[in-house]
Amino acid sequence: MVEGEWVDDPIRVKDEFRVHFANRFQDPGFCYGKINFEFPNRLNADQVSDLESPVSYDEIRDAVWACGENKSPGPDGYTFDFFRKFWDVVGSDLCTAVLWFFEHGSFASGCNSSFITIIPKILDPKVVNDFRPISLIGCIYKTVTKILASRLSMVISSLISDVQTSFLSNRQIPDGPFIINEILSRCKTKKQKTMIFKVDFAKAYDSIRWRSWRSWIRGSLVSSKSSILVNGSPTSEFHSHCGLKQGDPLAPFLFILIMKSLHLSFSRAIDAGLFTGIKLDSSLSISHLFYADDVVFIGEWSNGNLSGILNILKCFSLLSGLSINLNKSQLLGVGVSDNRVFEAALTLGCSVMKYPFKYLGVRVGDNMSLVNAWDDTVTKLRKRLSRWKLKTLSIGGRLTLLKSVLGSSPIYNMSLFKAPKSVINKMEGIRRDFFNGIQEGHRKISWTKWSKVLAAKKFGGLGVSSFFALNRALLAKWFWRYLTNDGSLWCRVISSIHGGHNQIMSAAQPSLWGSIIKEMNSLKVQGVDIVSHFRIRVGNGSKTRFWKDIWIGDSQLQHMFPRLFALESAKDSYVAEKLDTGISASFRRTVRGGAESYQLDLLLNLLEPISLSSLDDRWVCDLNGDGEFRVKDIRLMIDEFFLPKGDAPTRWINCIPIKVNIFAWKMFLDRLPTRSNLARRNVVLSSVLCPICDVYPEDMNHLFFKCSMTRDITRLVCRWWDLGESSFSSYGEWLSFFKSIRLTSKLKIILEGVFYTMWWCLWSFRNRLLFAPTNPRKDSLFDDIVLLSFNWILARGKIKLNWVSWIQHPSLISL
Repeated sequence: MVEGEWVDDPIRVKDEFRVHFANRFQDPGFCYGKINFEFPNRLNADQVSDLESPVSYDEIRDAVWACGENKSPGPDGYTFDFFRKFWDVVGSDLCTAVLWFFEHGSFASGCNSSFITIIPKILDPKVVNDFRPISLIGCIYKTVTKILASRLSMVISSLISDVQTSFLSNRQIPDGPFIINEILSRCKTKKQKTMIFKVDFAKAYDSIRWRSWRSWIRGSLVSSKSSILVNGSPTSEFHSHCGLKQGDPLAPFLFILIMKSLHLSFSRAIDAGLFTGIKLDSSLSISHLFYADDVVFIGEWSNGNLSGILNILKCFSLLSGLSINLNKSQLLGVGVSDNRVFEAALTLGCSVMKYPFKYLGVRVGDNMSLVNAWDDTVTKLRKRLSRWKLKTLSIGGRLTLLKSVLGSSPIYNMSLFKAPKSVINKMEGIRRDFFNGIQEGHRKISWTKWSKVLAAKKFGGLGVSSFFALNRALLAKWFWRYLTNDGSLWCRVISSIHGGHNQIMSAAQPSLWGSIIKEMNSLKVQGVDIVSHFRIRVGNGSKTRFWKDIWIGDSQLQHMFPRLFALESAKDSYVAEKLDTGISASFRRTVRGGAESYQLDLLLNLLEPISLSSLDDRWVCDLNGDGEFRVKDIRLMIDEFFLPKGDAPTRWINCIPIKVNIFAWKMFLDRLPTRSNLARRNVVLSSVLCPICDVYPEDMNHLFFKCSMTRDITRLVCRWWDLGESSFSSYGEWLSFFKSIRLTSKLKIILEGVFYTMWWCLWSFRNRLLFAPTNPRKDSLFDDIVLLSFNWILARGKIKLNWVSWIQHPSLISL
């Protein structure tokens, strides 16, 4: 729609899109001013040298391999997968093109051209502005900016303030919402009047004005050309004179460098008394938080603070080109009447932020926020596991999707909040029904307990893992980060509000941090002591408290040797000090006989093998060999404790499809809908006899081991593999027979896959016999097994098989 008129002529539609985006990215004209103070953090000579050192062929190759394989190609149509596969042929040419840029500071003609695809921002887009532009960047440009981004990432952390939580090492996306939640809880507890102003910048990435940083950076920007893809058809090209490309590896770093100037400007305004933040203690005050272009200002409620924010942002807009979208900005008042908040929002021209509100996609605020947060999580999960996916995917595909969904849509909220039992039950119910092929509102037999599906394969499950364990493991990560004191702003906020490491297992007030501590203690009561797996590995002993940290044994020395600790005058002394000066040097008096002397002897014997090194002390997690904390390790530990443990591990053959492995797993558990199993569940049947032989009741052992046709097929398979005449009447007997076979381990894996294929084909034959309009042929069943197993193993096993050898002597195949 253009000025109230619908435009449907393809040429006019394309022209409207081109004109709109060409105007958006046109030369912004003159600058109204510049920042007249230096950044306090500067690169040292070594860092500058690293940034500007000559680019090597190895660096170019690493950049190519670091990019996605089949991302949307640029106008030349090539993807990185092409360059990887034919690196020996075209690699030198790509390197020449990349090196040309670094030598001349510019791209060859066409190398900095890109398509812009348009993504709807709303459900029913009507005007051009309802679409978001996404650049499809060519491989040469992306290789160059990947190299620049990799170099910049090594030094940028030392330049950027800790209020910026995005794109930097040791900073995590949820830090911002966590900090805001803690501050809001503190202000509500202390009844402190507070304002939260969430600012929305209009088209943030599209408005950045370019400045000279290095010739390389300028060269990657000034030659940019784009054309808009409208229904797959490109418009004519136009020059881009401003903006950063979505998907450009360098763009996030350039953007946070721009936001650094806003941080410095705002900090100077605070020093000048134009804005007052929230003071947490004598050394820490919070006034603003950044996540890329998301900005939240936090301060005392006052008219001066509100006007100060607007004045600062207007000045920043003149310098950077980033203008405030007040219609999408929100104001929240804590401890302030609704009328005052409404009046202030009306004056500013923004909207009133109600509990709950969203920051970085996470709801922030009171209990109602959490209710809405979990409703959103359940809704997203239900959408991900939609009905059309249920109908189009096999059970193997559904299992794969379940495992991928576990690590996607619920992660964000689960990494911040403790999920209530009712919410976890809802989410597990959605996954359970999806796995079992049950549509919403329908009923169907679930042949296997969901807890069995969640359990690890080594305990007889399918290794899906529970949302409960994932949620608690993600919460434990916060505890680990605080314990290891990573120096982040989040860690300092928690110390300021809740009292530091001396009160680590307690919280000063109800808050997110308090709920995490409570959950760690609750799991410990139930028998899962996560914290006990975190311990200090002493190096030089300069950061480990001798008496109060767990660094030797399983407990603090103050609890192991209470009589000696009572004599200690320097109760917070470090390991290095005590071992250097002697254990009793700082005692109030000499050790007397009895219990004191006995404890001193025990302590000296305990410390005798200890020797310090030049390495720093560090916290380690003893759930793995390298001492690193991993959410996966904690999740598996929790699942192992709460989920059922089978007597035997799940047998899993990678060279056959997942659906066949699941079938064999259900067969082992006797959880298939055989006629005997259906009768036990009171399903009305015309007969319980085997549909193949029509003589004996159809149960698992009969159908797959005892039926006359099954025995014939099994003999053919054993003869084909030169296994001799073999007969077994149950899965247990077959497994004993299989373990006794003398073949190489790889061949035994293939043979087991053949047996799984045989059982799958028998089950398919049985189902076609019952439900297909025409009866299947028995004489082709063995041939189907041979052909199907060959195709599966050839495709999935990454093994070079020869068809003639396969049908004649598969047991003699050399792998």
